[in-house]
Amino acid sequence: MSDTTDGRRGLALFRENVATVWTSRNVRRIQLAYLGAALCQWAYAMAIMVWAYHEGGAVLVGAWAGVRFLLTAVLTPIGGTIADRMSRRDYMLAVNAICFVLVGVTAATIFYDLNMWAVLVPATLLSIVGSTFRPAQAGLLPQLVENPKQLTSANATAEIIESTAQFIGPAIAGVLLGLVGVVPVVLLEAVGLAWSLVLVAGVTRDSAESRSSAPALADAPVEAKAEAKAGAQTPVEVPAGSTAAVTSPVEPEQDAAEEGSFLVEAAGGFAAIAKDRDLVAMSGLLVVNGILAGLVNVLIVVVAAQMLGDANQVGLLNAVLGAATFAGGFIILGLAGRVKLGRLMVIGVLGWCLPLLVLGVAPSAVVVFAAFVVIGLCDPMINVGFGTIPPRLVPDRVLSRVFAAIESTLIGAAALGAFLTPILIGWLGLGTALIALGVVSTVLALVCAVRIPHLDARLTPPRGLSLLEKVDLFRPLAPQVLDRIAHRLAPVSVPAGYVIVSEGGISDRFYLIESGEVEVTKAGRPLRVEDAGDVFGEIGLLRDVPRTATVRATRDTVLLTLERDDFLDLVSSDAGVLGSVQELATRRLVT
Repeated sequence: MSDTTDGRRGLALFRENVATVWTSRNVRRIQLAYLGAALCQWAYAMAIMVWAYHEGGAVLVGAWAGVRFLLTAVLTPIGGTIADRMSRRDYMLAVNAICFVLVGVTAATIFYDLNMWAVLVPATLLSIVGSTFRPAQAGLLPQLVENPKQLTSANATAEIIESTAQFIGPAIAGVLLGLVGVVPVVLLEAVGLAWSLVLVAGVTRDSAESRSSAPALADAPVEAKAEAKAGAQTPVEVPAGSTAAVTSPVEPEQDAAEEGSFLVEAAGGFAAIAKDRDLVAMSGLLVVNGILAGLVNVLIVVVAAQMLGDANQVGLLNAVLGAATFAGGFIILGLAGRVKLGRLMVIGVLGWCLPLLVLGVAPSAVVVFAAFVVIGLCDPMINVGFGTIPPRLVPDRVLSRVFAAIESTLIGAAALGAFLTPILIGWLGLGTALIALGVVSTVLALVCAVRIPHLDARLTPPRGLSLLEKVDLFRPLAPQVLDRIAHRLAPVSVPAGYVIVSEGGISDRFYLIESGEVEVTKAGRPLRVEDAGDVFGEIGLLRDVPRTATVRATRDTVLLTLERDDFLDLVSSDAGVLGSVQELATRRLVT
């Protein structure tokens, strides 16, 4: 009976998660644009790899994949920096336009049978430029959603699209390569880019100015300070009869990444990750996944040629991966909001490690297909975490750079895997090489997993988040900003009769009533009564003046407090919030 109930809840949650994504026009256009472009991009990449195999065998396939991944890893952070400096939507349009031209050049060089370098150079440039689309898209999504749930579902959907396209695109290529040859499959990429251009052009244009001017409130918690401030969510009990000012240990946080020269800015994503051990652990899991992805990228062509007798049959193996990934993606979308993202990533990475280890022990066609099914089912577990976790931990102004840094690390790891695979196969043989890589990657994944419980604890919705979402003052804020504000709130319990602030006192914090009731008076004259969901303390902070009224608890009351610096950072970071707070302060002053 409980299993049936859980199944019904899972199906209902799946439908709800899908609806939260597709009811938003901007989010819907971004997702559809990414779907078309990603499918065709992976088909294009597989067409080039098959062409390379016919030109130079597995050595050329591995060498080109490794060089492509390595250059992409080095240059992707530059693209992320540019995306953070300008409208991310405009950056995505520029990427699509440049790639469209490069597709035409690549197709022409293959059609006219020019030399190998004439094909590989534009093909590599296209991969490098195209790889910067995803970090820009990931940075844009938080600006388009309306609430944290929609952000999680949108990121989950985007990563499911990526995972599905990574395998279905090559499967489409495998079918078409046998029917029409390489050039038409290459040109299919132009169709996907045109599709993406049209859809992205219809998305509401975002602004770079709000990101570049956003102060410390949008900054990611630095790891050491995040742990030191863990007590901020622990309620403070104030004894009855006390009239001392309510205090909190929370201190203002520093910037997560220093601004400076272009190269310093380009490294800002890496700097933000390095300061947060949870992000380092997550990146470590992605490194393991990247190495194995590079291995599979080469292995799948070799297996198709040697075990199936035709490199073009790579489409068959990719069809298995694609179907499993598609199924895994829908399973994950149904689980969104019910499972811990960090733990899910660990399971996903082990879902890559262990099947390859088994394949090395018992290499056969049946085990190959079984291994690819497990890998396909587990891959969305990794990608959902990759797309959803960083926006919860890092500032928006460096978000594209952080995504680019993680993407760069992942691609660099894939390059390493692509370089090592032919060498290890030639040195140890296919089975032993898979065993060695499987064992090492499993150990590394388990080492990274030690930190994951702390990461999942940080991702747990903080106390006060649901209340913040209902406060009209904060409605203009992006979901990830609300989440960070909630993490900075310090709960304080006061008894009935306690004077929370006194007229003429120091203005040092902002208050949100979680439960209970307070009375506001001025010169002994009652002004108003406030209860759960109401706020006070904004006038003295906003205008840098002593308290303009006295606030006394009329019942036992629980308050959520925000330090002065955090409050001022909040109102100065968003014009909508600033206007609402100023309007409220003015209205109360004339009362």
